[in-house]
Amino acid sequence: MAQLFNILKITVGKDKLCARILVNPGRPLRTSEDIEATARVYYLAPAIAKHLCLGDTGREFQECMGDTELPHLLEHLTVEILNETGLAGKVSCGRTRQVPGDERLFDVELSCPDDALTVGALSSATFMMDWAFLHPQTPAPDFEGTVGALRKLALNLRGEDAEDEDEQEGEADAEAEVSDGLPAEEPEELPVEEPAEPEPEVERPHPRMADTAQAKRVADVFH
Repeated sequence: MAQLFNILKITVGKDKLCARILVNPGRPLRTSEDIEATARVYYLAPAIAKHLCLGDTGREFQECMGDTELPHLLEHLTVEILNETGLAGKVSCGRTRQVPGDERLFDVELSCPDDALTVGALSSATFMMDWAFLHPQTPAPDFEGTVGALRKLALNLRGEDAEDEDEQEGEADAEAEVSDGLPAEEPEELPVEEPAEPEPEVERPHPRMADTAQAKRVADVFH
């Protein structure tokens, strides 16, 4: 299957990942060359429009999204995937730079709280853009499903059980369904018992993705 990008090299540092990305010859270089494909990316992740964007036209990404380099769009999509997992820290950020001497070669830097999570987000964003620009006739990628799978992968690699979150929420929902709508009963008199010893505190499970506060998204582009 034809590809939009060729990721030539990935370098992982202490707190950031840098990917050298080639926009393959014969493929669009700027979003203005295929505004319909750009819109498809937007509809997958509409929150990218409100990302803080420095170094290009305006302050928010929506002000330059219609005419910017494709790796810049890739950067913002990756940042949004990272943010939506709820595991990327308080600030999800990135930066895109064109490599001097080659208009199709770019370095995309991304905040990297977790190697596997960041590489997975970049790979997923690349796949989504391939669909938007090259294969729109095929089924659209499942953005939410992709985010959920990346979250589960990262938690499992950290030794945390992502399934515990689903089980606990399912049990709470079941209890609510059983109790809802039942007639009130007279309370029974029960014998007075000695207070039980307090249970030891246990570590709370990681909050679900939907309950995680949105992180700040910052993405820059420099030419």
